Amino acid sequence: MGNLRKWWWLLGLFVLWGLDGCAPHISAPPVHSVAYYAAQIKAPVITPVAPVVSPTVSALAQQQPVRIVVSTTAHLLRIYRGDTLLATYPVAIGFNGSAPRRTRGDDVTPVGHYHIGWILHGTQYGPFMGLTYPNKENAEWGLQEGIITHSQYRAIVDAIDAGQTPPQNTPLGGEIGIHGMGPQFSDDPESKVFPGRWTAGCVALSNWNAQQIAALVQVGTPVEIVGEVKGYRRNFDPKAELAWSQYQHRKMGSVDKSHSTAKHLSSVKYARNPGAKKSSASSPETDMDVLLARLGKNQ
Repeated sequence: MGNLRKWWWLLGLFVLWGLDGCAPHISAPPVHSVAYYAAQIKAPVITPVAPVVSPTVSALAQQQPVRIVVSTTAHLLRIYRGDTLLATYPVAIGFNGSAPRRTRGDDVTPVGHYHIGWILHGTQYGPFMGLTYPNKENAEWGLQEGIITHSQYRAIVDAIDAGQTPPQNTPLGGEIGIHGMGPQFSDDPESKVFPGRWTAGCVALSNWNAQQIAALVQVGTPVEIVGEVKGYRRNFDPKAELAWSQYQHRKMGSVDKSHSTAKHLSSVKYARNPGAKKSSASSPETDMDVLLARLGKNQ
């Protein structure tokens, strides 16, 4: 019996020794931070959409003027020399989409035919290429609907006929342009524009892309904006929307009820925009303020 206990005692020692020998090889799984595991997730494959630059331009095409076509439905800006496509860039448009008709403060990108009216460098959005908005069609619609007065209509039409930038301070709005994202964002060629609809009506690109366009265009370069995109707020009756716009203009005193408006309106030659220097963070149509407001940054 004593020998049996001795053997059981030895067997127990053997088992304990065996477990102790295996223990170092059965380690607990390592614990890492959330950042560690997030880094293990493979980045999605995203097909680049722009810029797409044409490889060669013929000598004949080099003699052709540059023109710009903006598709608000595809969110693309195409720049041509004659019929030769030079480059395609992704863009952001107005928060309330695009339409042939717009009024001040509605955040709509105007659809129609315009020109580069002035070019400013070193603005809060980088290069700013202002458009000759409103055009005659915009002015005719505004007059018919009672949004602008006859004197404001004449000031717009006379400026366009004289090859000047039309007044930018009527209830139809103004200071619509093509620009970058500004110094808050990268100038790197690989950077991309903040996508979608967030501007106050302008066409926005990445800083690098805006710089490329500014180097190609000049005052007078044609700009065609095409396509219609329904905006976030444009989902009710157009007559009700127009009535609301007119009410807002009357409330702000924007609609001139006198016959002396023309002397207060300024129409300037291309390349000069008297209101451009006034475009700041306090402007009601400042694109970056609109974007930050949408994101809740300035509340």
